[in-house]
Amino acid sequence: MNENELVRRLVSIGWRGSRAVRLGPGDDAAFLRGGMVISTDLAVEGVHFRLDWISPEEAGFRAGAAALSDLAAMGAAPEALLVSLAVRGEPSLALELQRGVRAAGDRVGVAIVGGDVSRSPGPAVLDVVAVGRARTVTVRGGAEVGQGVWVSGALGGAAAAVRAWEAGTEPDPRARERFVAPPDRVTLGVALADAGVARAMIDISDGLVADARRVADASRVMIRLDAGAIPVDDGAGDLNLALEGGEDYELMFTAPAGAGSRIRALGQEMAVALTRIGRVDEGEGVVLEDSLGRVRAPGRGGYDHFATPDPGGAS
Repeated sequence: MNENELVRRLVSIGWRGSRAVRLGPGDDAAFLRGGMVISTDLAVEGVHFRLDWISPEEAGFRAGAAALSDLAAMGAAPEALLVSLAVRGEPSLALELQRGVRAAGDRVGVAIVGGDVSRSPGPAVLDVVAVGRARTVTVRGGAEVGQGVWVSGALGGAAAAVRAWEAGTEPDPRARERFVAPPDRVTLGVALADAGVARAMIDISDGLVADARRVADASRVMIRLDAGAIPVDDGAGDLNLALEGGEDYELMFTAPAGAGSRIRALGQEMAVALTRIGRVDEGEGVVLEDSLGRVRAPGRGGYDHFATPDPGGAS
């Protein structure tokens, strides 16, 4: 059973519908009546981070930023965080992890309002719940044929850092920074949603190909990626890492064909590079097109907790 199948089975057990919920499982966050948006993100030592690679505060920051990234993908403004921690041995580790999450909250102006703590016999575990608010949300299922596919920032840097650590070397400082300090795209996500520019949106946590496939599946379309247009992070220098590496926490979204100038103006206003990397076509799945018009199916991309041997790194 792979991760996607496990999630489907878990949803079938847990979700029975509710009048209080406007959007339930299957997207980056749940959307409740009254405008509340809620997401949770789990970080496990040895799977999502290693404390011989990064400090506890950096691990906490990453966990907080990852949870807030889910709100960004929905176009929701964050309002609060809740943090649950399980740590082994000396409880000072919990304090350092909490300081990191707090720093991620400080970056977007929200506080930690509660949580839970426990002793763990094994690895450290963080569960960060992000609470936000939106009038409407941008979902994965809004992509339509003819729309452009866009991405913020550049991709592959965080995965390059993981690859270096796994090889026993120190990563490029630019790649390391991308891993320990994921970008804040909350303001951008809210602006894209409020302006009605983004019609489908997702944050890139599991790799561009894997997350583009989630949008394609939810929207029942094909996403055609232009290999030459995909922005590769300076710390990566490898298109495959940009396609499949994950951990970027940038936003991928679809937008009407005529929205390019508006999107670029928004990017300039917020000092964020926004790049058109493909289009939405009829069909299903994700394909990659090169400069000669040759098309191939990319790999599955992304990390699967249950189908892939644990590399002892990030996911």
